[in-house]
Parts: sequence; C-alpha cells; structure tokens
Amino acid sequence: MVMRILEVPTASISDVKRSPMKAFQKADQEAAGVYVFNREKIAGVMLTQKQYESLNRELEDLYDQMADLMAEKRLLSENVSTFSDAEVRGAIAEEHPEVDEEDGWE
Repeated sequence: MVMRILEVPTASISDVKRSPMKAFQKADQEAAGVYVFNREKIAGVMLTQKQYESLNRELEDLYDQMADLMAEKRLLSENVSTFSDAEVRGAIAEEHPEVDEEDGWE
C-alpha cells in the first residue's frame, strides 16, 4: 500500500512541543489548519483563532440555513396545521401587556 502525502500543512508533535507558535504561523501563512502527527497518526489539527472563529461562524450560518429550509419545507407541505395566538398561549394572549417605561429597555 502506497502512503499518500497530504497536500496540507503538517507538523510533528515534537515540533509543536518545541514551538507551538510556528504551527500557528504556518496555519496563518497557508490559510489552512496544520495537521499534527504523533507517530505517523494524526493527533489533531491546529488553527489560528481567526480560522477557528470563522469556521464557527460558517457552521452557525449553515445551521441557520438548514433550519430555514426545514421550516420552508414544512410550510410547503399540504398538511400544514396553524394555530392562533390564543391556542398557543392560552388566556394570557387576551391580556394587555403592562409596559414599564423605567425598565431600561428602549
């Protein structure tokens, strides 16, 4: 079996132990995560803070899009059930809310 060479930045666990900042610099320069190997097995991936936060934002956006698509799919279904405010919230739906002008919300 021929070992494939990864086309991504890599570092050994020993290199990371000696200088973790070099791995972060490599991740920044390559605009990709650095795969950290321990005895020829991937131990983890190192990302810069900016890369990590960008991935989290993208993941959050994808979850939002997925929720929107699921809602749209349900609404396009022929068997859509809708409920009135009173059916959902009960008697409180008929009450007028009290507004406190001094609560700090504007």
